[in-house]
Amino acid sequence: MIYIYSERYIDVDLPQITPTCEPPDPRVIPLVGDDLRCLYAALRKSRAVALKARSRIWLALARELKPDAVIYAWGLPIRRGNVIPVYPGGEYRGPGLYYVRSRRELKALLGRAIDGVVLDAGAFDPHLVEQIVKGAVRCDCARCDVVEKLLCDVYREVEVL
Repeated sequence: MIYIYSERYIDVDLPQITPTCEPPDPRVIPLVGDDLRCLYAALRKSRAVALKARSRIWLALARELKPDAVIYAWGLPIRRGNVIPVYPGGEYRGPGLYYVRSRRELKALLGRAIDGVVLDAGAFDPHLVEQIVKGAVRCDCARCDVVEKLLCDVYREVEVL
């Protein structure tokens, strides 16, 4: 799965992780810190939440507030049920999501078993990533996985009349 991380909402057809309490769109997953009011508002309006907290008590609280919500644990190595860890892209720690800030970090994940990537919108063009996911661009590799498609030099087929 491919996610986009940005400081503000971007109108692309991809799930986005954005630091906000109330998501403006169903595709936006709010990134919440150690703020109870923000966590409550995010869980009330969204089906998933990215939780950037250093304590497991916030995970337990989020699961108590909305048991069926998917919780992305940003920085915590916890994986059970509906909790999915988000690791930094530079180091591989096993299956999970990886927050990638550069193509170099993305290359480090090449060939690894990962659940998906969270791409920083500052380093990766969200509109190009959307086109790659939709299959509107071609790549030279025969059977590309997610990371290979994002790393290859993509080109768009143009029909000449």
